[in-house]
Amino acid sequence: MKQSNKLETWGSETTMNLNNILYQNIQASPYFKHLYELKTYHEVIDEIFNHVESLEPFLKGTTASTAFCLLYKLWTLRLTVKQVNGLIQHTDSPHIRALGFLYLRYVCKPIHLWEWFEEYLDDEEEVQIQGGPRPVIITIGKMCRQLLTEQKWLGTILPRIPVPIAREIEQKLKEKSQPPLPPR
Repeated sequence: MKQSNKLETWGSETTMNLNNILYQNIQASPYFKHLYELKTYHEVIDEIFNHVESLEPFLKGTTASTAFCLLYKLWTLRLTVKQVNGLIQHTDSPHIRALGFLYLRYVCKPIHLWEWFEEYLDDEEEVQIQGGPRPVIITIGKMCRQLLTEQKWLGTILPRIPVPIAREIEQKLKEKSQPPLPPR
């Protein structure tokens, strides 16, 4: 990563590259308005720990989820490299980690995604991504792979990764999943 502690971001400074319906519903959310009271990174982390149970963008219909309201709240804090590392390495809750990876997927310059995600692609910690009567649970590693290769996350569109970078990521994932050649 860069020597500076400032996370290099790209895209919309306002919307965090969220799709418009999701962005507008976060802005209109009474829960998001309640989050104005939280002023520090640690207060937001505690809120994620206490209130995030799954990672869907929407609850019922188009109501923005707790997880995505908190994801956008993190954006309003303009996280540093150190803080993002704190999220993705957090030991208390897989949801804190998962929101760190979602944060990166939405705002990190696409050219830097691989270096952020690579060491977590085989992470076995489980995280519940969908709630309801049939909850969906996957590993952090699988989530990271999906974020790098899919155009959508649970029904909402992710920011586009430029084709050359997407191809490079696909190639690196293929190489990573092949067993190493035996020594000669």
